[in-house]
Amino acid sequence: MSAALAFQESAAVGATILPFRRGGQTVGCPTVAQRTPQLQEEERDRLNRLRWLALKSRLAPRPNVERACLLLSTQSDAAIENLANTFFRGLREHANRELSIYRPGTANPSEDEIWLLRLMAAWQSGERTSGAALVAWRVRPEGRRWLRFLSESLAHKL
Repeated sequence: MSAALAFQESAAVGATILPFRRGGQTVGCPTVAQRTPQLQEEERDRLNRLRWLALKSRLAPRPNVERACLLLSTQSDAAIENLANTFFRGLREHANRELSIYRPGTANPSEDEIWLLRLMAAWQSGERTSGAALVAWRVRPEGRRWLRFLSESLAHKL
């Protein structure tokens, strides 16, 4: 069997896994099985809450993101539903591409949900530079300022 075919077949159907060395140890090819992130219970709960908020935001009226941010910035006790609605609507409007957010309770997270968890964790741990970089990675320049504000506010309310 050629090396190219070994990488194309999954290990579940009996493909030959070509060994290679990493750090003096022989290990199997990392491209054979797709790795799914292992979320801890707290992260899974946070993700399901974000999924519910994203789902609810689809039913809410579509706000003007800039105007909503100005209103929310004057309210120190803004409801999490209002922040989430504006944040997810702003993401839909200003993201580089459509984000994949699964229904609540789905076992494995999407790449976009992993990004969302990292974004919330960055703001919660006070890593403002990381939070801003994560927003810049997925949001077009005209919406970055507003989505930085909304994501940071949402992270502190979770």
